[in-house]
Amino acid sequence: MEVNRKWTISLLLTLVNLWLWTNGPAIVQSAPQPCQLQGAKCVYDKLNLSADGLQRLRTSGRDLPQVFQIDVKVLITPYPDGVLLQLISEFVQEVVYENYRERILRIPPVSALTDLVFRKAPPLQAIAVAAPNNRLTTLSIKQSNIRSMPSALTNLPQLTTLTLENGALESVSLDPLANSVKLSTLMCGNNKITQLIPSRNTNLFIPLSDLTLANNLLETIDGAFFLPLRQLTYLDLGTNRIQRIEGRPLSLPRVMYIQLVRNQLAELDVTRWNLPNAIEIYFDNNNLTRIPIGIQTLPNLTTLALPNNLLTVVDLRRLDGWTKLQRINLAANRLTNVIVTGQGRTSLPNLEQLDLSNNQLTQLEYARWDLPKLTTLVVALNGLTRLPDLFKLFPKLRRAFVFQNPLHCNTIRQWQQYIAEFKLTVDAAMPGRSCATNSTHKLPSGRVICCVE
Repeated sequence: MEVNRKWTISLLLTLVNLWLWTNGPAIVQSAPQPCQLQGAKCVYDKLNLSADGLQRLRTSGRDLPQVFQIDVKVLITPYPDGVLLQLISEFVQEVVYENYRERILRIPPVSALTDLVFRKAPPLQAIAVAAPNNRLTTLSIKQSNIRSMPSALTNLPQLTTLTLENGALESVSLDPLANSVKLSTLMCGNNKITQLIPSRNTNLFIPLSDLTLANNLLETIDGAFFLPLRQLTYLDLGTNRIQRIEGRPLSLPRVMYIQLVRNQLAELDVTRWNLPNAIEIYFDNNNLTRIPIGIQTLPNLTTLALPNNLLTVVDLRRLDGWTKLQRINLAANRLTNVIVTGQGRTSLPNLEQLDLSNNQLTQLEYARWDLPKLTTLVVALNGLTRLPDLFKLFPKLRRAFVFQNPLHCNTIRQWQQYIAEFKLTVDAAMPGRSCATNSTHKLPSGRVICCVE
């Protein structure tokens, strides 16, 4: 019997989809319906475990060796969900419920399933695991009514991926994951989370590499919550209502990428943050009025991204000598000035991309920028009227985007060769559409460039 079980699983591989129909009668006598082959899938319109359903599942693996997925559109069963999962683990390793209509999910300790997926489970409120289950590695539940991290997760020590998304989750504690020594991914996006509860267990360690808490209702963050996540490399806190990051300073020694986009941060001091490996932190669409204090002290940060904030003035002297910085994006703010305080030039030796587009700039001190590796400059959608020789000031520059600026015609004529070579992008008249400016300049190629006389 054990030999046949292994043989059947090897043929069916990993996936069975079950549409549970719990409103139907417990026992329905119906004529046997053959499996319909659709490529590598075996599709049953109805499978009755009260009659011959289990036998038909057993024979599908023996008679249809090419099948790796069985779809059951209507499953009629007299068994409780826990017993059902244990029975079908004889044939398969993964079960996907399209609709789950039970209030409690019971996971049998002896079930051999490795993956459980619930795509819709609105009534589900709790998970029960009576004793440790050492086989389940993936648990994905969406659209459930689970409000907090289930304590039963302590009996799933082999989990590597846990997903609780698009549901009613209101708080997150890491304590129920204390026994999940292999857990690498936790996704709790699109819930109603208002609280991240710090653990009181100072020895708690959760080996997460990816944590997603995006699209929730968080307003404040306490750095103490993240202390057990010493292996985290990716953190997504985007699209919340975060106004403050308080309590203990954020300490994530291995994190490389942090998403803080679409929140309500007005000011931020990262001086005491411990992020030695952070490469990119995204602050898009917040309410920041200045660059976060201490951001330049993060030793490996390569990207400074603050588009769609409320910055009015930026002093590049604050970033002087930042050797790892490669990209700055300050687009769509309210910048009226980009200054360099003090004497001399400010140096960003490895900066490659600078985006100052969609602001209120009328002039820039290009000559005070020491940017030897700058390849892309974007100053579109501003109020600039003149340009110096950008390609002489920045010898590595390949493209400069300056469209939607009221450039004087003298400037257009002066740099028409760069325009002709498509190194300098400015406003051009389009067929059937005239320039918004009061004059134009025609290039030798015939292209008509818009300008102000």
